[in-house]
Amino acid sequence: MQARLPSVLPAPIPGNRIQPGQVSSAALPPRLPARPRLRGWLAIVVATASLGLAIVPGEAVALFGDDEARKAIIDLRNRMDSLQQDLNRRLEAVIQAQTQLEGRIDRLETAQRGSLDQQNQMEGLRQEIARLRGQLEEQANEVAQLKRQQSEFGSTVDGRLKQFEPVPMTVDGQSVNVDQAERRVYESALDEFRASDFKSAAASFQAFRKQYPESPLTSLVLYWEGGARYASGDFKGAITTLRQLQQRHPASERLPDGLVILGNAQADSGDRKSARETFRQITQQYPDTPAAGTARERLAALK
Repeated sequence: MQARLPSVLPAPIPGNRIQPGQVSSAALPPRLPARPRLRGWLAIVVATASLGLAIVPGEAVALFGDDEARKAIIDLRNRMDSLQQDLNRRLEAVIQAQTQLEGRIDRLETAQRGSLDQQNQMEGLRQEIARLRGQLEEQANEVAQLKRQQSEFGSTVDGRLKQFEPVPMTVDGQSVNVDQAERRVYESALDEFRASDFKSAAASFQAFRKQYPESPLTSLVLYWEGGARYASGDFKGAITTLRQLQQRHPASERLPDGLVILGNAQADSGDRKSARETFRQITQQYPDTPAAGTARERLAALK
């Protein structure tokens, strides 16, 4: 929350799933029944194998510094993308193998049905298919569990990432996005100002400008720093800081009040001539603002 600094002393402000088919155990009829396709089940096998490498239950994301945490989150997402690509490659290989297996069965079915050897081969293939189906059913359950774990993992990553996403703030009538760490530093300095610890507040605002020189909060920081320096008796520092506000942010909504503080600092430092020029500038450039009324009163007192 932003607040307006009063005229002389800044005041504190409130802050396709496919079901497996059944293989008949009866004697072979003149033509074997059609077999169900296995593609969906085999896809699950590969998905399980891949996802098993991707997620370990209970895996946690450790938080370090802001930059290190962002890198860790990006690395986790890259791992998930890489594992998904590997899953697709394995799925294609298994589908090709399954197609070849079905082709072998088709050729055996069209061969001589009276051959005992061929019947044994067919029976062996049926047993192999039944075994594979059993494995697929077990692995399907594992895939479902791994998917739940992946979903929980993704939610955890998203939740941690939100801790570093910029937050919206309004500065000089415009909405800007501010890094959360940056906002915390600003709010901490402003809390010192609200507590009337003006020297600490001025130092904190100055440190903020060095740490975040391109911050969209700079105009506010200069305003509060100038007010803190004036309130602590550092008139020269207040004049320098508020001159930067005037030169670098001429459209700032805080500038009229900042100029009032500038004029007061000039007058209190003994430069009454510069103070009168500053107060006249306020009345001419911002005639309908509360700051203009204060400036007129100060001009009258300086005559």
